Amino acid sequence: MHGSKKAASSSTSMRRSKTEFPVKLYAMLELADNIPAFARAVTWLPHGRAFRVLDEDTFMEEVVPVFFNQTKIRSFNRQLHLWGFH
Repeated sequence: MHGSKKAASSSTSMRRSKTEFPVKLYAMLELADNIPAFARAVTWLPHGRAFRVLDEDTFMEEVVPVFFNQTKIRSFNRQLHLWGFH
């Protein structure tokens, strides 16, 4: 029984962390408007329905670590695609 509680707890924590990705993504993009170092790396497109990474190195070294565990752009892109962002 102890093992099943651990598995259930692990499953809940995985689900929670996965559902936080879009929320964290939105927070990151909103902050980019207010933090110059972030704004140089990532920005909303004018229509507000998409974003663009302007400086991949700065984005991965300074912006992404504040919000996510990814350390490689491919991992971040994979996460975006898993959530249906294209």
